[in-house]
Amino acid sequence: MSLERISNKVALQSIDQWLKVSKQKNHMSPVIKELTDDIRDESNLASWSRVNFIQLIPFRTETPRLLHIVRAGCLFLPILLTWLALSQVIGPFALYLQNVQASANFLWFWQQNPDNSFSDLYVLSHVALTDAAVLAFLLVLAMRISWWETTREEKMETVYADMLSTLERYFAPHRSN
Repeated sequence: MSLERISNKVALQSIDQWLKVSKQKNHMSPVIKELTDDIRDESNLASWSRVNFIQLIPFRTETPRLLHIVRAGCLFLPILLTWLALSQVIGPFALYLQNVQASANFLWFWQQNPDNSFSDLYVLSHVALTDAAVLAFLLVLAMRISWWETTREEKMETVYADMLSTLERYFAPHRSN
């Protein structure tokens, strides 16, 4: 079985495609620069034919850093909001116990807000709804990050495998037995 000979242009395109997909285009190592120059000039091909390209051009993935930062930042937001609301309700509740009803239930007080003792923003149902919305956002964000990473990684694996295959086929005729 004879494989079709790969041109240096195709080999360079496969490396370029990998560097773009893996976001290494602007951070190309000197060795990869030397490799691409030698492929372009068709020089030192016998030497390059003995190189392990998996070690020379490692598989690197990009992570959605901003999405991870947003997710991490929002993770404790429901707890923060709840504690903020508690801090606003505890004082008025203590006064209510002293002045109105010594046996009042805190959760009832928090939800009912008798005599508008605190801002309606801190009513239990509002805090619970806000917490639920933040948790729903975090759930959707976590699923989106997972989907994005999986899709991206599958594409990168395909481009990387294509590049390795192309380089293998390009350099095969230049190997001495």
